[in-house]
Order: sequence, then structure tokens, then C-alpha cells
Amino acid sequence: MNKVLLAVTTYNQLEYTQIFYESFKQLDSNLCDLVIFDDCSTDDTVAWCEDNNIKVITKQKGKGLTDSWNSAYKYFNQHGYEYFIIANNDILIPKGAIEELCTTLERWPGSMVAPLTTELGCGHNKVQNIDLYYGKQSIYNDHKYYQQVQDSILNLKKKLASNEGSNSLYRLDPIRMKLFNGFFFMMSKKICQYEREDKNLFNPEYINVKNEDMFNWDNLISNDDNVFLCMTSFIFHFKGVSFTKAGISYSNNLEEHLKQRENKLNTTR
Repeated sequence: MNKVLLAVTTYNQLEYTQIFYESFKQLDSNLCDLVIFDDCSTDDTVAWCEDNNIKVITKQKGKGLTDSWNSAYKYFNQHGYEYFIIANNDILIPKGAIEELCTTLERWPGSMVAPLTTELGCGHNKVQNIDLYYGKQSIYNDHKYYQQVQDSILNLKKKLASNEGSNSLYRLDPIRMKLFNGFFFMMSKKICQYEREDKNLFNPEYINVKNEDMFNWDNLISNDDNVFLCMTSFIFHFKGVSFTKAGISYSNNLEEHLKQRENKLNTTR
């Protein structure tokens, strides 16, 4: 068993899971264990995972994204991992990105760290926009260049580190996060202190909206050492695949959410 659990949440959109998996296969096999947490997909997601020897945990009935996050948290706790990552399936992970997140949590042992991504991919947390730190470049928004983006960041890190007396390295240190975007974030064992009384980490009342609201969230962000942005890690995020592009609106009413799914499924049959 590796020290990092990579928990990827899915609901249909198998083609994006397959694209993600191609990037995952390029990573060091000793880096992290992959587990798919599926919210009762109606396409071939589960069968495809099983055919490719990918561990998949699915449900008899859809319960929403937050339920998948809590399932991933409990799996992390039960299996003794040091760190765990929660990620959407509409991402690409370049080589070197997860190592940088690990380094951040090892050097600054906080509870949570998040990567940079594209302007579109960062959603509500604009502080994760790579343009803010490395200038606006067209390759950031083209998924074909996701590895090139990460390589260029690491090359800059090496260049700055080799310049004795350079004061530019502060740009590569983590900064405080008041919010994080749920497409990809990494947590350490310290996160367990924010576990709810019901043994969940995330509020189960939130089906698909406000997923990031955790028990004692205010306590988590009250300390500068708890939540970081890693400025040397880049994850490409296609953004909105599970909802906007799938024609499903965000809702915290489970029955309404499942009804939307069923209506969408009937119209595509």
C-alpha cells in the first residue's frame, strides 16, 4: 500500500474518466493508490473500472457528491493512509504535481493543500488561477499541454533555487486559502480533528452544493498553517463535466437531483 490515497469521484461521463486514467498511468506506480468512488453510474463506468483492474466502490442508489467524499474519507481512515486526495474525474494529472503537493504538506504540515489550475478550471476560488503567478499563456487552457505546464513550473523552481540570494522563492511557498475548489485537493491525517460527530468530514446535508463546508470549517482556516495553495503543482481541470455539461443543475435536494438524472437519462436513450 502506498502512503497516498487518490479518491476519484464519478457519475457517468466515462469518457472523461478514461482520459484521466491515461494521465494517471504515466505517474509513478509507487506514488498513490487509486480508488474510484462512483455515485451509481448508469453508463459503463463500473464495468470499465473492473475490466481495467481499477478498484471501484459504487452505490445501489445515487446519493450525491458529498456522500462520495465522505465515503472516501472513511476509506482513508480505515486503511491507514498518510495523505489522501479527493478529485473529480474531469482532470489530468501531470508527472510531478502530486509530489509537489506532498512536499508542501511535509514541509508545512497543515491539514490541506490545493494546486493551481486554469482560469476556467479554478471556478469560485480565483486564487488558484495559474495566470496570477506565471502570466497568462494560451497553453494553460489546452489540455494537450498539461505536462508541459507542470514541467515549466518545476524548471522555474530549479532556476530560482539555484540563484543564491534570490528573493523570488517566496512566490513558490504556499499561501493561506480561505476557500478551496473541490475538483482536486489533498489532505493529511491532521484533517481528522475536524471530523463531525457522525464520523463524516463533510456535512451530509449538502448533496452537491457547499460540499466544502466541513465541521468546524472556521477553525480550519483560522490558522495560517492549516490550508495552503501549492504554487508548484498544476492540475488540468475540464470544469463542469458532471453538472453543467451533463445538463444537471446543482441542488441539495436528493430526490430532485435523482429526478434530474433520470430525466437526463431518458432523453439520451
